[in-house]
Amino acid sequence: MGRIKKREISLSLFYLKYFGYVFLSVILIALLVFITLGLLFSSNTIYRADYAQEQANLAYETILNSEVVTKDLIPELCQYVVFDQDGNRIDGSIIKERGIEHAWKAVEGSKSDIYGNYYKVIKRKNEYCVLRYQIVPQYKSAFLRQYVLPPQTAIFIITILLILLSLICVAIRFGHVLNKKLNPLILATQKIQNQELDFAIQLGNIKELNQVLASMDNMRNELKHSLESQWKMEQLKKEQMSALAHDLKTPLTLILGNTDLLYDTNPSTEQLECLDYIKTNTRKIQDYVQLLMEVTKSNDGMQAKFNKIAIAEFLQNVKRQANGLCMVKHIQLVWNECYQSKWIQVDDSLLERAINNVVANAVEHTLQDGVITIEIEEEKGYLIFSICDNGEGFTQEALKHATEQFYMGDRSRNVKSHYGMGLYIADSVAKQHGGYLILENDADSHGAKVIFHIPIG
Repeated sequence: MGRIKKREISLSLFYLKYFGYVFLSVILIALLVFITLGLLFSSNTIYRADYAQEQANLAYETILNSEVVTKDLIPELCQYVVFDQDGNRIDGSIIKERGIEHAWKAVEGSKSDIYGNYYKVIKRKNEYCVLRYQIVPQYKSAFLRQYVLPPQTAIFIITILLILLSLICVAIRFGHVLNKKLNPLILATQKIQNQELDFAIQLGNIKELNQVLASMDNMRNELKHSLESQWKMEQLKKEQMSALAHDLKTPLTLILGNTDLLYDTNPSTEQLECLDYIKTNTRKIQDYVQLLMEVTKSNDGMQAKFNKIAIAEFLQNVKRQANGLCMVKHIQLVWNECYQSKWIQVDDSLLERAINNVVANAVEHTLQDGVITIEIEEEKGYLIFSICDNGEGFTQEALKHATEQFYMGDRSRNVKSHYGMGLYIADSVAKQHGGYLILENDADSHGAKVIFHIPIG
């Protein structure tokens, strides 16, 4: 197989490796976030999370001992509200009703609220000053605090985006590598499907895939040997048939020649009858020989040689041959043609032979002084030949199988001189020209109707 031995890993380990890449990327992103936070803290860009709490504690004594609580006494990151003894708001930067309510609860003993706010209560003479702050990192710049997302929110969003980006990168890389690993399997499947069996399967480094590839290679070898054996048998069969046909031609010619000589010796009536039997059956044997030759040609594919020919000239030859066949039984030939194109790309000898086979078939199944109709028309890029007789027509079985090689099942239309080859050859020729053959029974005459569809281009 020409394989290069590689170190194999299991499919589960292959998947685990890329899971490890994801895990490692998350760790690296987390380290990057911590390093970034450290740089921001050290560069005095943001405050520590407990900075506001620390400033509130430092401002405690100053606010406690001042005569009046003013805004300049309040730390930068804190909001405040001043209550009288009865809980009525006197002053402060906290103005919303809900904020005021939570601040008074702090006076009553609450340390924080559900919104992440913490409270520092300073009990002054006849009043309370409540400081509100959050234990989160904050920008030192007031502008950034107003117009930019909070540091923890921004860092969280960036972290999520980096993790998603790493997942996408790992997924793309995983897909690319997996596709590369599966490529030998896909190529092997395509080649085997197309019967291209002379190739070497290259193994990868994934154990389970290699097992599948090894099985496919065994199947390829078996299929190759089977097809080679079949081809050799077919070749032997054709050689034997050709040799048989060739060997029979000479003695048959001698028999017919000597039979003709015996006719000149003034034989008796009984002898004439015997001579007629000899001649008739010798002719049948010659038909069998011709059959063998046709089978050999059909197995070789009857390769078409396409030429650009004049339609009128081609139809003239077909008509002349059809007239000759019909004259034998005094059959009337009705010929109708209607077309616009002047040229057609066909193998004229092959197509003429196929049409003659069908016409000969029609003649054999048409009664003495009967009618055969041949119509030629052009439609949708096809030149259509319709050949119809007024015989007994096709049976339902024949409509399905009459184009099969050696089909002889239709007893009502048993073509003794063609041995089931005429319609098979006609169908093969039509397909070689990119066309098709239709078999049906004519609605008016109830006779058999064979229709060729041959592309003009």
